[in-house]
Amino acid sequence: MSTLYWLHDDLRLQDNPALAAAAQDDALTMLFCIDEARFNTDRFGNRQMGAHRWRLLRESLLDLQHSLSELGQTLNLVTGNPSEIISDLLQTGRFNRVVRTRQHTSAETMLWQHLTESYPCVSFEQYDGSTLYHQDAITFGDTFPATFTQFRKSLDTVAFRPTAAAPTRLPAPTSFELKTRLVQAPTESGLLAGGETAGGQHLEGYFSTDAASTYKDTRNNFIGERFSTGFSPWLAQGCLSPVQIYERLCAYESHHGANESTRWILFELMWREFFRWHASHYGEALFSFTGIAGKRPLTTFYQERFLKWRDGRTPWPIVNACMNELKQTGLLSNRGRQIAASCLVNELALDWRCGAGYFEEQLIDYDACSNWGNWQYIAGVGSDPRGGRHFNLEKQAETWDADGTYRQRWAGQPDTGPLDSRDYYDWPIE
Repeated sequence: MSTLYWLHDDLRLQDNPALAAAAQDDALTMLFCIDEARFNTDRFGNRQMGAHRWRLLRESLLDLQHSLSELGQTLNLVTGNPSEIISDLLQTGRFNRVVRTRQHTSAETMLWQHLTESYPCVSFEQYDGSTLYHQDAITFGDTFPATFTQFRKSLDTVAFRPTAAAPTRLPAPTSFELKTRLVQAPTESGLLAGGETAGGQHLEGYFSTDAASTYKDTRNNFIGERFSTGFSPWLAQGCLSPVQIYERLCAYESHHGANESTRWILFELMWREFFRWHASHYGEALFSFTGIAGKRPLTTFYQERFLKWRDGRTPWPIVNACMNELKQTGLLSNRGRQIAASCLVNELALDWRCGAGYFEEQLIDYDACSNWGNWQYIAGVGSDPRGGRHFNLEKQAETWDADGTYRQRWAGQPDTGPLDSRDYYDWPIE
């Protein structure tokens, strides 16, 4: 009998509670499921896994494979339906234990519950490795905090989870035939590399400068040297943990002093934390048109408008620049995401879910909880007590790109043609 460790957003050795628990057995199989459904298109024409995300994921998996091989272990990569893959493995009777890092979206939660009920003789264990807190410390009962501020203040006295030590040895791999997939190293390159090795180098590189001491002043910029922390791609893949970043931040403050900017980095980690537990609480409502507010936005889906937004062909140059950068790099600043989302919801009156789905396809730092939670925030169906955010696009451009550098760099030119070629009744517009 042995343990099956099912990896998700925890592609690292450092500070990995699930791996530490899985290592306490005589035999261990480490498995990552490449879900084929993520490469299919949805009703809006988006895929869950675009080229930029897939490149970074492959690099992260290959980096972990290398690290595990040095400890005598193997990372098994299997393509297919995760539910069927795990069920087939458990039906062999070879595993008495399944371990994973706790997931927070409804689909992952329901799948875990289904497997738990289907295999009562197997022990299913989840560990908090993608959050700052243990689940047991998040005791909100039936009523989740209505706002981020309430969430943050309610946890002022709650300690973060301790760091899990990286294993110095791992059990031997389980010996049996498993149809694994060989993942080739990407031939294309991106602006950054995936994997725990690259994530750790970035973490140390960032805090070796004084950028953390000016973060609050630069975080809304579109471009610039270390204008943001840049941790999010590795956080999304689980190549870095939020506790690792927090501890490195504390070390920086002990040497350079704390100020409003360093505290704002923790503030951003807490926003990520908020959306994680927010997703756990609200379940499927995170992906519903009416959101957690149960409110129907006055929007619909016009394919022509969506394609113009997606391809950077709107009347607003700042939006076009944002969409061009996103498509070409898989990256977009926080300010750029808010501007693009506000345009889709408010100026184009489109269903917010088509925008959220496109961000899911493109962003290399895609995190389901933060992405869909933030889109609900903009659309007015989420946790924002103001009922949505409508940005003045011209003012945003004047404030954050006054000299036009960003728009020029990403070919942000206005499309002067009409938004629609047909009217509501599908008559051509002349």
